Amino acid sequence: MARQNNERDTTPILSAADYWIRECLIGDGSVFTPGECLWSTPVIDEVYHAFVEHPDVSSDDFMTKLKRQLGQSSPAAQRIAAEMLWALLLFPSNMKARTKRQQITDIWSLAGQPLPQDHALLADDVLVGIGSGGPGFNNYRPNELEFLIAITRDLKKRGTSERSILRSYESFWPWIASVQMEGNRQFRHMLRYFSFPDQVERISSNNDRRRILRAYGAAGAREVGEWTDRQLDEALIALRARLQAEAPSAVLDFYESPWRDKWAQDRKVRTPEGEVTVTVPGAEEEAEELEANLQASAPPDVRQSFVIQAKLVRIGAMMGFKVWLPRADRGRVSELLEASERAALLDNLPLNYDGTTLDTIELIDVLWLKGRSMARAFEVEHTTAVYSGLLRMADLLALQPNMDIRLHIIASEERREKVFREMQRPVFSLLERGPLYRRVARSSPTRA
Repeated sequence: MARQNNERDTTPILSAADYWIRECLIGDGSVFTPGECLWSTPVIDEVYHAFVEHPDVSSDDFMTKLKRQLGQSSPAAQRIAAEMLWALLLFPSNMKARTKRQQITDIWSLAGQPLPQDHALLADDVLVGIGSGGPGFNNYRPNELEFLIAITRDLKKRGTSERSILRSYESFWPWIASVQMEGNRQFRHMLRYFSFPDQVERISSNNDRRRILRAYGAAGAREVGEWTDRQLDEALIALRARLQAEAPSAVLDFYESPWRDKWAQDRKVRTPEGEVTVTVPGAEEEAEELEANLQASAPPDVRQSFVIQAKLVRIGAMMGFKVWLPRADRGRVSELLEASERAALLDNLPLNYDGTTLDTIELIDVLWLKGRSMARAFEVEHTTAVYSGLLRMADLLALQPNMDIRLHIIASEERREKVFREMQRPVFSLLERGPLYRRVARSSPTRA
């Protein structure tokens, strides 16, 4: 069954999620105060008014802004906002349980009464998480919360019996498709898993779904890239049945060995000297850095990176290029673009490289393409470590040394020297066709 894995006992989490669906989404109750009618239309509409209709566009972090937005709300609205945050954080495992607990209780305390940190639904075994949400989920938490509010408002317009669509896999699909969603929200996958844990894999990213199906030969890269959520789910159901038949007694989980070894990270690449094993880090590799950022003041830098990506999209569109953005960034960058500029964005890469190369290319901050060829690749360096963009550029050149593409690193004036020093490290200087610093142009945001 999809709910089982060897990594952790998910029973407490799934029991808590089932309680929330039954009492708060289908019913109008409360997560933390049984018997209270909290998840009702008037209270949810108040949160909608405070959070969605009055966005905080400052550069403060998510929690600071959320507290400010809820400052004038009623105690009931403040409590349900804390419960919504609890529901939002129930799936991701790339945030520590103590951080989740602190954030939830901080919002609850706005109502003037403390929420005991030893509450059963705040226990570590409930908040440990199901699977990584990756950095995208944390970067887009305001959008994910807005989507959760939209889901809840839609359900509350329906009668109690009709809300049972959360118990019917067939009914769930047309309903979730009808709820307004900005970008590609991961919470739709999380809610689907919590509603149907025996059918849906604990995967909150369609990127991972595609990689798994491609690695196991269920479909080609281009075909699987065009599939809907339901098509991906059903292909994984069929794949699970096939693999389980081959190992009837095994607890099959795509994030555990030996199944993970087939699709994740380690890949075989042919070289003149023979096959070598390579590792292509995915978005989840940045989870620990995101945990630190959530407790610091990273969002202003994150916001600046989206602004720079939007500038690069705008310039590329004016020059007649089609533009690729990583799926995790697309929604936030699109908000900064005009409709005519968004028309230049690609939904799928029209490239015929091997899966390892495609996985690397898909994570590059901005790509300009002409037809089926890449013309320029841009990495926006705004993180303290600097490495991520440089490593992607180096990975790309190592995998495809004869690729004819212009490479660019965008870094602030005060970081240009740091970026250049990092490019002179041996790992970047001993590439087959010469040092990375000779192949990469460096620009500041003001010149982008």
